[in-house]
Amino acid sequence: MFCISVSFKKTPANVRQRFAFSKEEAKVFLDKLIKEQWITGGVIVSTCNRSECYFTGSKAYLSKIENWFAGYKKIDREWMKQYCLYYSGKRAIQHLYKVTAGLDSMVLGEDEILRQVKEAYLSAKEQGFVNSELNIIFQGTFNCAKQTKSETAISNTPVSIGTLTANMVETYLEEKELPKKVLVIGATGKIGSIVAKDLISKGISVTGTTRSHIGEDGVMLQGGEGIAWIPFDKRYEVISGVAAVVSATGSPHYTITKDAFEKNCGKAQKYLLVDLAVPYDIDQDLAQLDKVTLYDIDYFENLSSENYNIKLNEIDKAKSILADCVEEVQKKLLIREFQVKQEEAFQEKWFRKMISYLREALDSEQLEMVLTKIVKESKKEDWR
Repeated sequence: MFCISVSFKKTPANVRQRFAFSKEEAKVFLDKLIKEQWITGGVIVSTCNRSECYFTGSKAYLSKIENWFAGYKKIDREWMKQYCLYYSGKRAIQHLYKVTAGLDSMVLGEDEILRQVKEAYLSAKEQGFVNSELNIIFQGTFNCAKQTKSETAISNTPVSIGTLTANMVETYLEEKELPKKVLVIGATGKIGSIVAKDLISKGISVTGTTRSHIGEDGVMLQGGEGIAWIPFDKRYEVISGVAAVVSATGSPHYTITKDAFEKNCGKAQKYLLVDLAVPYDIDQDLAQLDKVTLYDIDYFENLSSENYNIKLNEIDKAKSILADCVEEVQKKLLIREFQVKQEEAFQEKWFRKMISYLREALDSEQLEMVLTKIVKESKKEDWR
């Protein structure tokens, strides 16, 4: 297998979009390459952070593939090559496994890439572009990603401030036995939208502020599905009905002042206030109130840093798992190729047992040497 990769590591977003594939474009591209017999199988993974083409076949046709791609995307081939990374053989398999496990992601250990690679694989398989070699490799990478997730803390240790906030809000509401209702001020922003999305996924009711037009029913699906939207200037009217307020805007003024909060909050209820803005969105004097627990962005940035260090400590463990998985799939591919060449011998039970023993006893490089020797000797005489 070989791979052509364009990713965030080498390529800015405005250039990456030139290499992006829709599902239909991937189908047309792979269909062309297979009909021309330039490849024997292929899977294209295209996300906002990367576009990667995984092929089986001969690398001798790589220049033809590049030429056709450049023409298809209407870009200069030499300009294109400066952004491409190339992998082949074992390195291509290692790269795929690293990508699928989230170890090559912008956010270390993120889970979304596993779903995206699966969708790309299933789409290619549905179109008939996945041969037995790719099937072995991709099934292996899915199992490896699951093993990495279950045996390390690299995926379940969030570093996103938005996700950390949502987790803390959920825990606070459950521990205090408070209503699962939260007001997110700035829910259309980068951090606020993450907080809102994660809270909704946890079954928490979210009201979000917006300065744009909303429908009569107060629900706007675009930019925040399931959020009950209210105009920004109505924020104090809903405070008495929620148990937590998260504010993440770029406002130069307070979005929540102490005087206005005291006038509008419930009398007996405790509140969690989370300020994710710089400068502050929430009047820090609110921390003086007995009913209020107030956190600012420094708390979450420190927690994010601590979690990132945990992830870094887990990397060696994850890499060890990946190395074992790549070694195993290498052996599977070697035996698959060997079985095709020695189909008659594989009918013998003793022969299959011998190959099974060799697979367990040798590493992939040693196994390749032995299998190559067997094939070579078998051509000389009936060595059985």
